[in-house]
Amino acid sequence: MNCNDMNVHARDGLLDFNEAEHIYTLDGRVLKSVTTIVQDAFPKFDAPYWAAKKAPALKMSPEELMKLWEANAAESRRLGTDMHALIERYYLGDRDVIRKGDAMPNFRSFASCYRLNPYRTEWRIYHEEYGVAGTLDLLDLTDGRFTIWDWKRSIKLVDPDTGQPRQCGRFTGSGIHPAVAHVPDMSYYHYALQLSIYRIILEEKYGLSITSQCLGVFHPDNPRFYVMPVPFMRDEAYALLARH
Repeated sequence: MNCNDMNVHARDGLLDFNEAEHIYTLDGRVLKSVTTIVQDAFPKFDAPYWAAKKAPALKMSPEELMKLWEANAAESRRLGTDMHALIERYYLGDRDVIRKGDAMPNFRSFASCYRLNPYRTEWRIYHEEYGVAGTLDLLDLTDGRFTIWDWKRSIKLVDPDTGQPRQCGRFTGSGIHPAVAHVPDMSYYHYALQLSIYRIILEEKYGLSITSQCLGVFHPDNPRFYVMPVPFMRDEAYALLARH
């Protein structure tokens, strides 16, 4: 019996999920995904604008560059999905998967250093009052303390020289939602907000007290794995939930 079987919650069977369309429904009511709530709070990437600026230096047309970006993004999503599936299988007891996948050597090192005790993996959770739902990668229970883990296959999230979040990316601004107007538009803070909302859902609707949230970052081009604790952005998360 794996951790998901041992820690079934009464709410689990009430939430439906359409994986192809990534839609959560509760009694026929569509719930907004936590990922979408956070994405909508920050500026969208203006692909035509940036393609027009960068294409000449690459001797490409803007249309060609945008197609390349789309293809690269699709491949990254596929590889990220594959990595998540392998990590879930590992924590459900299939140790053979640790030798599969391009990001797994770094994960293997992580698993040797961090002996996690999975409580739930790929757990779909929801908060009906706020009309939101999401899927957390792993909830660990060690020494009576719950930690939310989120797995990232990313080369851009961490500065390999310092091990700290990269301070720049596609944008140099901040959030466009009033709740996060002071928050830098960085992937690190996007993920912190996402995990903060998961924490609120787990504490308010599942009766669990969460101690911390962490990112586990695994990419074949990184020299090693990175563990990045993220803050509990309580006020910002509640404000996003109240006005999404």
